[in-house]
Amino acid sequence: MIDTAENRYKFSRMLDEIGVDQLQWKELTSFEEALTFCESVGYPVRVRPSYVLSGAAMNVVSTGDDLLNYLTQVTAVSREHPAVISKYIEQAKEIL
Repeated sequence: MIDTAENRYKFSRMLDEIGVDQLQWKELTSFEEALTFCESVGYPVRVRPSYVLSGAAMNVVSTGDDLLNYLTQVTAVSREHPAVISKYIEQAKEIL
């Protein structure tokens, strides 16, 4: 069950199956992909390593420069260590 909750694909699929709306998100393996996605959904966005417990190392970024700083300082984005980025809605409540 922890894997289902923390694996973004499994969790997203479960939400789709039970009809729960979710924000746009994507798992990305390069800074260029991340920047393109963020520009398409608009800032701010929430960025986190793809597989984390309790939102560890999660951050909200508001610009491409913030995104680059996060991705280079907190985590090395690669195929082995992708980042998950989702649209962030200010003043919304995320229920975990």
